[in-house]
Parts: sequence; C-alpha cells; structure tokens
Amino acid sequence: MSAARPRPSDRRRVSRALAQALALAAALAFASGYFGDIVPFFDTLAHFRAHLAVLLLLAGLALLVIRPVTAGLAAIILGAFGLFSVYPTMLPAASLASAPGGTARYTLLQMNLRWSATDRTAAIRLIGELSPDVVTLQEARKEWRPLLQSLSARYPYRFDCTGPRAYFDVVILSRRPFASDDPGDCDRPGTFASRTVDFNGQALTIATQHLTWPWPGKQWRQLGQLQDRLRRLRRLGTPVLIAGDFNAAPWSAALRTYAAASGTDIVPNVGPSWFFQPFTRRLAPYAGLPIDNILASPGIDILDVARQPATGSDHLPLLVTFGVDSALPGIVEPQRSIVERRALDD
Repeated sequence: MSAARPRPSDRRRVSRALAQALALAAALAFASGYFGDIVPFFDTLAHFRAHLAVLLLLAGLALLVIRPVTAGLAAIILGAFGLFSVYPTMLPAASLASAPGGTARYTLLQMNLRWSATDRTAAIRLIGELSPDVVTLQEARKEWRPLLQSLSARYPYRFDCTGPRAYFDVVILSRRPFASDDPGDCDRPGTFASRTVDFNGQALTIATQHLTWPWPGKQWRQLGQLQDRLRRLRRLGTPVLIAGDFNAAPWSAALRTYAAASGTDIVPNVGPSWFFQPFTRRLAPYAGLPIDNILASPGIDILDVARQPATGSDHLPLLVTFGVDSALPGIVEPQRSIVERRALDD
C-alpha cells in the first residue's frame, strides 16, 4: 500500500511556516546588527546587512504569494530599508568628486596579497601596469620579499612592518620620498604601519591596516590595542589616508570606531571586495563583502575608487585617486634612505 501524498494544503502550510521562519530569523539578525557596538557577535551579523536585506525581500515576496500578506509586506519593507541603508557603500561610483582647478592627482593601490597565494606574479604585474604613487599591502609575508625587491627601481622607498603570524605583515611602497622627521610607526603584530610621504612638497601620512576577523575573532580586542596608536596618528598634524583590509563593512560598529579614533571619514562607494576563492573574480564585485576600505581625513579629496581584477588573492585590489589641499603643511626635508624595515618578531 503506497504512502499517502501530502495534500496541497499541507504543502502550503509547510511552505508558509518555512517562509515565516526564514523572514523572522533574517529580521532578528538584521536588527541585531545595529547594536554591534554593544555585543561583538551582533557586529559580525552587521557585516551581512546587505545579504540579509536581500533575504528579507525574497522571503517577503514568498509570503505575499502564500500568505500572510501582512508578514510579507513587513519583510519587504525591512529589506528595502536595509538595502537603502547600505547602497552608498555597496554600489561603486564612477567618480566621487571633482578636483579643484590646478589640484594634482595622485594614486594609491590597496592590495591584500594573501600570504598563501599560489600565483604571486599577477599582483606584481598589476602594480607595474597601474604604476600608482603609493602601494599599501597586507599579508606580505617573506615569500613575497623577492618579488617586492624586484620593484625597488620603481618604488625606491619601502617600509616593512613584520610580525610573528603568517597572515599579517604590512608594507608601504612609495615612488615619492618619506619625510625625514617621521620615523614611521609599526605595531607589534605587524598589522599597522604608517609613514609621512612627500607629495610635491605636501606632507601626507599614509597608513595601512589589517584587522583580524570580527567575533569569534579578536577584532574588538585589536581595536582596543590600536586606540593610542590611532590617536598619535591624529597628532602628527598632517592629513591621513588609511587603506587596508579591515575585515569590517563600512557600516559596522568596528569600522566606525576605528574612523572616530583616527579622525578620518570612511570613503563611500567602494563596493564589495572579498569572496571565497576560486570565485573571487566572478562573484566578489556583486555578492562579496565590502571589507577592504579607505579612510581619509579632512584635506584629502578622494576623486575616485576603482576595484581592480582579482590577482592571486581572495580580495580585489582598490585603486584610489586623490588630491591634497595645497594649503596644508609642507614637508621639512625628504628622506634619503631607500628601504626601511621594522621587524618585530617575537
């Protein structure tokens, strides 16, 4: 005797229950993300705000079809609000600003190299093709050193900040001289580095940052350890441009805390930049997380941020075009030396 098939009304009840459960779970996770400064786990949920908003829209549309309509409309409204709140950062802009007449344009290339990348030549080729004024690198472990050394003719100024962990190590490459009155800063784990650079007589502090993952990672502990260093960055008296892999979305409490401590603003319209390999190139620009970010202090005009094709990393490189206010303090004396290293291994 064959088993009785589920009646259409039974299937409808199951579908309705699943859609309602999905909408409720997405709504709770979405709402919790707004309290990330109180509970670190909630800030982890906040990173997926755009994805949760899309999930709410889909669940709401399903509920409109299978009833109840009220729950469906509520999910759609909440999802639409979520998309509206993140679109300035999820959708890249063709141009962010126009430079005042006569303002010089400079470029910075931000790259997470991925310490375990199997293809390392693609990243070096991209640097050569774009030829930016400054390059900020994360996860630039010892395996990358010979390739970085091959760039020394084009980038004679280099500041290495190394630490004991394989997935850290940050580097600043510059075609322009470092200021002699700023010895630079490098934190113990090798996740933060800064140098003041001479841009045609204008002093600009370039910093690079690699934050660890949010909860259950130790991102908030790392933020606490960085507070004094970021406050010192503000006291340098020069405009500051920070680029890095923050492992934090622009709307997260973690990145907002970082920006407040460093006296910078989070640059909008960068777009998603990370997705699992080997799907980074195809899916990161559309379904990825916007965790590679640019922060700029007053006096820096961000003219454009353009994502570049993936190299051997699970992050997309970012090419930043910017100008510097000519009324800002000038450089006292450019540095003469070529390469500096701050190795802080245990």
